[in-house]
Amino acid sequence: MTDHHEVERAYALGPDDVLPDFAALTAVASVTEPRTATLAATYLDTDDLSLICAGVTLRRRTGGDDAGWHLKIPAGDGRDEVHLPLGESDVVPATLAHTVLGWTRGRDLGPVATIVTERTTSLLLDADGAVLAEVADDVVVGTPIDGPAAAAAISWRELEIELVGAGPVLLDAADALLAAASDIHPRTEQRKIGTVLAERLAGFPAPPEPDRDGTAGPVLHARLLDQVAELRRRDCDVRRGADDGVHRLRVACRRLRGALATYRPLLDRDVTDPVRADLQWLARSLGDARDAEVSLDRLRGLVDDLDPDLVVGPVRRRLEDHYGAHLRDTAAGAGETLGSPRYLRLLDQLDDLVVDPPWTDAADEPADDLVDLVARDHKRLRTRVRRARTAEPAEREEALHDARKAAKRLRYACEVLEPAWGRDAKRLRKAAQEVTRVLGDRQDAAVARADLLAISEEATAHGESSFTYGVLHAREAARDEDRDAAFDRAWAHLRGTKDDLLG
Repeated sequence: MTDHHEVERAYALGPDDVLPDFAALTAVASVTEPRTATLAATYLDTDDLSLICAGVTLRRRTGGDDAGWHLKIPAGDGRDEVHLPLGESDVVPATLAHTVLGWTRGRDLGPVATIVTERTTSLLLDADGAVLAEVADDVVVGTPIDGPAAAAAISWRELEIELVGAGPVLLDAADALLAAASDIHPRTEQRKIGTVLAERLAGFPAPPEPDRDGTAGPVLHARLLDQVAELRRRDCDVRRGADDGVHRLRVACRRLRGALATYRPLLDRDVTDPVRADLQWLARSLGDARDAEVSLDRLRGLVDDLDPDLVVGPVRRRLEDHYGAHLRDTAAGAGETLGSPRYLRLLDQLDDLVVDPPWTDAADEPADDLVDLVARDHKRLRTRVRRARTAEPAEREEALHDARKAAKRLRYACEVLEPAWGRDAKRLRKAAQEVTRVLGDRQDAAVARADLLAISEEATAHGESSFTYGVLHAREAARDEDRDAAFDRAWAHLRGTKDDLLG
């Protein structure tokens, strides 16, 4: 299985449109001679189009240079594409079926459309002959397999420009060139499968639009839809071993839990409290892997910052040995968690939650009432900060950890309002985020010091010097005063920004 990140843009072409000379683009020195191939693809999905609705496409394609199974997943400014060889069977390979399990939850994947493309491609090269982008002039015939438009073929012509070695600025320049030369513009629907299944997709409800002047329910509903979709994307990342997948999945859990906690008056808690509990279980089940990654990265950086004369013995290898086995075990544990019946039931619960939210009467109240719920989170944070500052030394770290959790909850509460409240919510969110970051650094340092003591004992038991671990421990401890000062600044800033939103 191979992966690559795809950034491309599709343009609408008429049958007689003539393309401009792409050598006119800055940095493009030449354009290769065109090559033509016929590509035939079968797109697969569940009966309710769970993949396509999530922006994911799964297809089996023959013809061209990259025949095979293609899974495309939204990611950043483009899509990550997972590619498997064609094989002899038209059954979805088990690896890909597992990768999309967060969306399908084991339901059958069957053909939903076929698309045949007559593709003429050229490469845009720089002065050194390196490929900047691929330009594809496509004549497309798409046929839905199910639904009201089944067997009714749709045909059109489009242009695709896919970046290879160039940055997004090339696409912006292509927009200008195509518009000026031939009045050609980006397509409204960028995915071919979206065009073919447009009639079926039109039957799905549009997401709610958060409106500060409207009622409270749509504001929260939009957030829940967004974060449930985010959780499924990160589920996919974990299953395919993408960097930072576990961390991002845990963040999605926390954001959902935060929304259900802060805005709980809007929803029936008999329904949402069990969901919050399962989200907490999921985040904790995945926590060990993330904590080990953070600690290893932190200690690697600390060692790299040391004078080489202070690195005595096989310190870097000892760090890798200490965390390596733990990371392997927790990675396997993450796979077990995402395959567990409890997790799959949670996905069903989240589906039900966003499809038919169990609203209370509070959801029909003015959206401005939501600010009062954020004010409660701000008060909670203020109380916990006061408690941390007056705590006995032995209890202070735990009290600061509680303050960090309260700051994180305030941050997530502001994120819910940000689409409709804009700058006012954003300023308070960023201030809470900085408090969270500063206190998180302090907590990570405390964990690192505890780990260093354990690693030092391991090194001594193997006849290695413990000198470097003592140096690192002392340096981490010496920075606590700076961390306290950073926290004081972050807290003062947050107090100064709260009136923008909370009055």
